[in-house]
Amino acid sequence: MLSNDLVFKEIFGTQKNIRFLEHFLEELKELPQGSLKGKVTILNGNPLNKTNVKNKSVVSDILVAISKEIVNLEMYTNFNEEDFTKSKVYFFRIYSTDLPIGKNYKEQNKVSQYNICLKSSLSFTKSLKIEYLLKENEKNMVVAKDLKGTIYNLDKLKKHNYNVGKNNLLERILWLIKAETDEERLSIAKGSEFLMDVVTQIRKFLYDEEVREMKNLQDKWKREAEREGFEEGHEKGFKQGIEQGIEQGIEQGIEQGIEKGIEKGIEQGFEKGMANNQVLTIRNMQKLNFDLDSMQKITNLDKKTIEQILHNLES
Repeated sequence: MLSNDLVFKEIFGTQKNIRFLEHFLEELKELPQGSLKGKVTILNGNPLNKTNVKNKSVVSDILVAISKEIVNLEMYTNFNEEDFTKSKVYFFRIYSTDLPIGKNYKEQNKVSQYNICLKSSLSFTKSLKIEYLLKENEKNMVVAKDLKGTIYNLDKLKKHNYNVGKNNLLERILWLIKAETDEERLSIAKGSEFLMDVVTQIRKFLYDEEVREMKNLQDKWKREAEREGFEEGHEKGFKQGIEQGIEQGIEQGIEQGIEKGIEKGIEQGFEKGMANNQVLTIRNMQKLNFDLDSMQKITNLDKKTIEQILHNLES
């Protein structure tokens, strides 16, 4: 699909397909068709291939110059807070490093950024197109007209027949980016020579042997990352489970220890109380001149024990 980094960079970020990029930018910037012909320069033209597709120094974003403006195009599958933060950092970095040392600040280029995303989890992306600008707080006035960002949340594209609104080329390009199958892309492109050319180029690119290999590598890396993530999560979960198990075991052990201690204490106390009671009974019987046989019958103690108690009482 066109939302894949490899395909997006190939279709809109290579010199051989510059006319596709020109048309796309004209629609994004609401300019007349053909007004950017021959005026767009790709600044990061390093093509993605199987040797550098995993290299983070080779970016999949498309950075271009148009007269006195720098435009950055970024493609996202799921756009979240972290992505937005990284995107803003890159956005301001482009702006802050664009002007060469010694140049007049009046020569500073305008910088525009377009975040194209299949889905967005940002709370403020409730519509298809969202613009973000630098404004002052009190009067809500724009303070930096040369900085402008735009997010296109393709999840908010209106659900309708592709043939409806054929004059809206931008919307059809966005649908083309979102499309998952060749059949979908053909349905969207029907009636537009430009869009049919884009679909044809997508087909050629996807059937290229090296591209297939790169796509397989991407899928492999994704699976590896998922597996590594699962293994790391399993290890952490196992360790955490052991720690929680030990903690719960200690708590249960303490509780059971207290319960058994109480039970044992009661038992021992009862035994001690019984023993004391028997000693008291024998002493009282001694005072009443009971003989040894009578003491044995009443207390159920053997003669030796009774004799020992009597001895202890005398000492």
